Amino acid sequence: MRKIVKKRQLFNKRLVLNILLVLFMFLSIGYSTLSTNLNISGSLDIKKYVEPTLYNVLKEEAETGGLARKYTGEHHDSFTEEPSKDVYHWYATNGTQGTQILDKNNVIFADQCWQMIRTTDTGGVKMIYNGEVENNQCLNTRGNHVGYATGTTQDLASNYWYGTDYTYDSTNKTFKVSGTTEQATWNATTGPGLVGKYTCKNTSQDGICATLYLVESYDNALRANVIPLNSNSHYSQFGALQFNLYNLYNNSPAYVGYMYNTVYLYFQKTMTSSETMLSSSTLSTTYWYADSVTWGSPTSNSYNLDNPKQVTSTADYPSLVGKYTFRNATQTYTDKEVYYIVAVNNTTMYYIQLTNTGNHTLSDFNYTYTYGDSFTDNGDGTYTINNPTIVNRSDWYTSYSNVKNKYVCKNAVNDTCSDLWYTTATRNNSMTYISSLNNYKYAKGFTWDGSKYVLDNDTSVTFWNINDSSNKISINNAHYTCFNETGECSTISYICYINGITPCYINITNGKSVEDVINEMLHDNGVNQVNSTIKTGVDAWYKHYLLEDYDDTLEDTIFCNDRSISSLGGWNPDGGSTAEGLIFKEYNKTGDLSCTNITDQFSVSNNKAKLTYKIGLISSPEANILNNNNSRKTGQAYWLASPVYVNDSVSGRHVSTGGVIYDDGLYHAHGVRPAVSLTPGTRYSDGDGSMANPYIVEVN
Repeated sequence: MRKIVKKRQLFNKRLVLNILLVLFMFLSIGYSTLSTNLNISGSLDIKKYVEPTLYNVLKEEAETGGLARKYTGEHHDSFTEEPSKDVYHWYATNGTQGTQILDKNNVIFADQCWQMIRTTDTGGVKMIYNGEVENNQCLNTRGNHVGYATGTTQDLASNYWYGTDYTYDSTNKTFKVSGTTEQATWNATTGPGLVGKYTCKNTSQDGICATLYLVESYDNALRANVIPLNSNSHYSQFGALQFNLYNLYNNSPAYVGYMYNTVYLYFQKTMTSSETMLSSSTLSTTYWYADSVTWGSPTSNSYNLDNPKQVTSTADYPSLVGKYTFRNATQTYTDKEVYYIVAVNNTTMYYIQLTNTGNHTLSDFNYTYTYGDSFTDNGDGTYTINNPTIVNRSDWYTSYSNVKNKYVCKNAVNDTCSDLWYTTATRNNSMTYISSLNNYKYAKGFTWDGSKYVLDNDTSVTFWNINDSSNKISINNAHYTCFNETGECSTISYICYINGITPCYINITNGKSVEDVINEMLHDNGVNQVNSTIKTGVDAWYKHYLLEDYDDTLEDTIFCNDRSISSLGGWNPDGGSTAEGLIFKEYNKTGDLSCTNITDQFSVSNNKAKLTYKIGLISSPEANILNNNNSRKTGQAYWLASPVYVNDSVSGRHVSTGGVIYDDGLYHAHGVRPAVSLTPGTRYSDGDGSMANPYIVEVN
């Protein structure tokens, strides 16, 4: 009996010690989730301790072989702190796992739905916006809600009310301006001060509207660039916007920036002209036709048909080749214009139009075209066709295919002319050609004398013929031009890409080079001064929904807008191919979370890429490390923060409706899905991450 008591006393002592140990752990580390096991001897085994933080959700998922992985590459998520934590991210190896992730990464924060993407190296968790909460859930069956429509322009030249904020009536789906309000008429003086404000375009302070306008920027004295808001946004995003509204009008590499400053516009120069060889019209049996015409008799100052006749059926139409007609049903009709039929195709006639202010005949309009495979530059401003062939305008319908990709002189004298053409396309009624008047000088370099550019004499092109491979090589090594024959100009043009036969170029002044231009647009310390359209929208969303109550719960992390150049293409003056554009790092999609350039590391703490608020967009690498389309898709396309390339357009990365990471022109409107990063140690109080039961973030 004593032995039994002794064993019980020993058991009780061990139990007390274990309970004290547990109490000590609670006091030391606060509330936690403990998984324990009390064995038969009374000892307490602590199997696992997991603090209820979102960081630990991803960490445990990765460490237990779930649908997350540890990132092993370079990264730096804070502009002010060194990395102190491992980075974990969701990761799917197939479509089934990708779909499963979408039912594990859901968070409710600030009364909004979010999806966790990854942790940060400071211990935070980066999330992407996923729409409004419905019944404390984030299901993919949610309906539409408030958000942006495509950016556009609006005439504001009336005495409208403006506000620094707005209210929304979800029952009636109407807006009203709020905050600090004022009434103003938009003009050159007042317009800049109204940028960033909302308006219903209503002359009453209490006016309501179904579409509200956020004034993005000044356009002109009557009109503003605006971002509309309505109630039609897909559940997963806050509307859709262009990455940069300005790119609708002029392309520029500067517009790939989440912020930008100096803009060099991207122009295209039409190098071709067209020659109308024949006109066409429908034949009719009611018209009158003649073998010849007489000017001035019997009707003066007009053409007169000689012995006109009609045809009885459409079967007679081919016999009308070589006839004249007014295309008129009156036998005695006369006019100052008459039509000579050179070809008939079914019910269509092809003709040469004769116009007369005197005694002109067919020969005055039946031009000749001398063509050949090569030419001789005579050095006196004239060119001679070698091995010439002549075609008249009246023979064009049957001979046009022979003239394609030939050198041509119109109305040549001894096969020689001063305006030589090269045909790029021929049709049965026209030709498209490049003129020797576009015989500009091109060079690899230049000198600047303080007032004008002077092209070097190292390289020149004798004729703009992009189908000539030797000229392609010449242009690749001679991008600078004044678009004249002298090679001197106050504004120089740099050809950076050729779209077919159309050169794309920028204009440069004040002695600057293309290297200066690239630096000013993409890498200069002062490059980030003006908001892109999508940044304006993201910042306005943050100010309305998060700034007042939730700013302290977010960490100041880096949002990368990586403008690192992997290939200059035609922007390389030392031999860049004009068939290739400027290519950025994410042209070849990577999972590299490093962000090399300080001017691309957007953060509230970075004065060279300074954010107004702790919010941005996720990058292409952040989307790519999810590793499966299903883990990214929402059924809507949405923008990422990574540029792709510049050729004859400017392109950035976006996620397609099916979750594929694609590129698209910045002028297209895609979904706005803001991204934030919760501070290290952020806890959740409930939920399992599913759409039906999201993690609920604790906010003190």
